[in-house]
Parts: sequence; C-alpha cells; structure tokens
Amino acid sequence: MSDVLQNLARLAQDAAAALIVVAVALLLSRILRRLIDSRRQANHLTPVMAGRLQVFRRWTILVLALLALMQALGVFGSAWSLVSAGLAAIAIGFVAAWSVLSNATAALLVLTFRPFRLGDTVELLEPNGNSLGGRVLDMNLMFTTLGVEPPAGEPGSEPQVLQVPNNLFFQKIVRVRSPHARGSKAPFFSQHER
Repeated sequence: MSDVLQNLARLAQDAAAALIVVAVALLLSRILRRLIDSRRQANHLTPVMAGRLQVFRRWTILVLALLALMQALGVFGSAWSLVSAGLAAIAIGFVAAWSVLSNATAALLVLTFRPFRLGDTVELLEPNGNSLGGRVLDMNLMFTTLGVEPPAGEPGSEPQVLQVPNNLFFQKIVRVRSPHARGSKAPFFSQHER
C-alpha cells in the first residue's frame, strides 16, 4: 500500500509542476503580448513587425514550455542539454552571419531607445558633408525603409525607397526631424552621434 501512496504522491508532484509550468508560460505570454500590442498602438512598431514579434513570442514560449514540461514530468532527463545544444548551434550560426546579427541587434536597440519613429525624417551624415536620408516608412530586423522625395525641379523624377541597414544608425552621425516632439508644434531637430 505504501508503494501506491508513493506513486500517487509522485504523480501529484508531477501534476503540480506541470500546472506551474503552464501557468508561468501563459502569464509570460500574456505579458509579452500586451507589451508588443502597446508598442504597436503607440506607433513604435509597425503592424507587420508586431505580427512577426507575436508569432516569435508564441513559438518561443510554446517550445520552452514543452521542454520544461518534459523535464518536470521526467520524459527525458536531458531536455536542457538539448536546449543548450540548440542555442550553441544558433550562436555559431549567428557568428557565421555577423551582418545579420549586427542589423538585428541594431534594430532592437532602435526599437528600445527610439532615436526616431515612423514618420520622422532621418538623415545619415558623412564627415565629408554628404548625406543620405528620407522619411521613415517601415522598419524590420534588417533594414529601415526610407522614402526619398526627388529634388524639386527635376523633370521625370519619381519618389524612391531606400533600405538602409540598421547598423548604420550606430556607425554614422544621425540627424532626426520629428513631428513627435513633446510640447511643441514645430518639428523637433536633434543630432545624435553614434
């Protein structure tokens, strides 16, 4: 009879651990979903980027929750070694694709610190006086898309779209003209050196 009680106690512990893992995963998912939605509603994220982040959030939490459940239920004892091996493979892949990592990191920093927003006019200044810029139309993990109006008076010129790698915003001097200035109706002018 004591074996039955021990098995029931172990089953109750496993069930409690599984419920805790599911509850934490649901809570974390809800918090991250609200954070992404609030950033989208405040125009810090485009709807496309917010959708991509939501899909990434869902899959990441699902995979981690399943691995934690397997570990808690003893399905396989090496769940975290599998995760570590996967993360090591991803890290090696990122080192191999340094440009991709650099642009993605820069995109996350731009989204976090918001030196500019959608609709702002951004100009990348070179030390020799040349510049490249336009109005921010969209941003993803690799590029910021700028709309460039042709110079006035040039016949046959059409507006252009430039895709600027995100890491350039941390390598160049950036001038921002923003209609989002607080407490002012005039455009906000700032210059940041990265």
